[in-house]
Amino acid sequence: MAKAQHRRETRWARRSQLRLITSLRRVRNCGAPLDPDAGVTLALTTGVDGSRSAGYSGLASCGSVWACPQCAAKIATRRADELSTVMRAVEEAGGSAFLLTLTMRHGRGDRLGLTKDERARLRRLEENRSRYEAANSNLWEFDEREAEADAIEEHTLRQARGCWDVLSDAWARVTSGGAWQADQELFGGLLGWARVVEVTDGENGWHVHIHALLCFGQQVSAELVAGSVGARMFFRWRAALKRKGFHASEEHGCDLRRVQLGDGDLADYFTKIAHEVTGSHRKEGRRRGGRTSMQLLADAVDTYEESAVARWWEWEQASEGRRQLTWSTGRRDLRKLAGLGAEATDEDIAADDLDADVRLGLSVDAWDYVERAQLGPELLAVAENGGLDAARAWLTIRDLRWHYTPDEHPARPRDPVG
Repeated sequence: MAKAQHRRETRWARRSQLRLITSLRRVRNCGAPLDPDAGVTLALTTGVDGSRSAGYSGLASCGSVWACPQCAAKIATRRADELSTVMRAVEEAGGSAFLLTLTMRHGRGDRLGLTKDERARLRRLEENRSRYEAANSNLWEFDEREAEADAIEEHTLRQARGCWDVLSDAWARVTSGGAWQADQELFGGLLGWARVVEVTDGENGWHVHIHALLCFGQQVSAELVAGSVGARMFFRWRAALKRKGFHASEEHGCDLRRVQLGDGDLADYFTKIAHEVTGSHRKEGRRRGGRTSMQLLADAVDTYEESAVARWWEWEQASEGRRQLTWSTGRRDLRKLAGLGAEATDEDIAADDLDADVRLGLSVDAWDYVERAQLGPELLAVAENGGLDAARAWLTIRDLRWHYTPDEHPARPRDPVG
């Protein structure tokens, strides 16, 4: 309980500090009241075992898994639950799961990646080029000078692409083509995959790599999968990187090992993310390979050192709009196998309010005080330990106005899930 409260307090503090340096308006507004005139609601739910969970509703969320400590932790918790469900479904189907890690060589001077606007502009230029080529082949009239200007701009943007952009291209090459189609039919058939992008910042620059969960329909050894499917995936990975001017090490570029639920799988990975987003940013607490994004944020807000803040701004701009977790689709849909249904976006998960039994309204002035004094985690802890009566007393002692909400009623145990 103490550790969970510490993490909550740290996330709260980091988000407050983040507002001072973030270059993203949506992230800056995260945690602000959606309706300044309506105030904020303290929501409380009681489980069948009598334990309580508290949260706030009526607040804006940014949904950033890359830049926001609050949203990143909430999203990672949901993703961990989903991946645990997938792992159980694979085990029940008699299958086996493997974690494949693909890395690329990088240098301090390598750019992380195009910004969200640059990526959107490049896609439009590619569409324009296709139209120009179609017009030219059909002898239709088009503005050749405009086509030439677009071609120059497209070339410039392609030259500016960074590690993350190349990684995305290489993964697309790994999971396409005849060899990949054949690989998917081995070992009882590929049930599906889930891919996570991880980025750290170290002495040698941005370290961008992929963790992919590969699930097959039969029980099979890691040695057999690594020597066949894994080896061919790495071959395509390295070839795709080489075409873009990057490389992958034979010794360190690929790792494949068998995983079980809670033992180094992606569910375990996301559980650790949920705890690490506000973890220690001391040197000895960093992962091998450098600082995580939240450790970079901690360094930036603690020191305001020019290089750290500039590095953070590059991170924000390059990561905005990119997906952290992607799933295979079609007949190899792991979510469908596990009965998870349609995937919620990061933004939707971050915006979800607690399914509360009882609620307590806080006035605009009361919330402003709680926010400025960074007392939000303390009020949640009071409500979880003593219920809404304790929360009301906590507010009253501080002369903070609260009000009953229309749906307030005595707390009742929730029905067990499943």
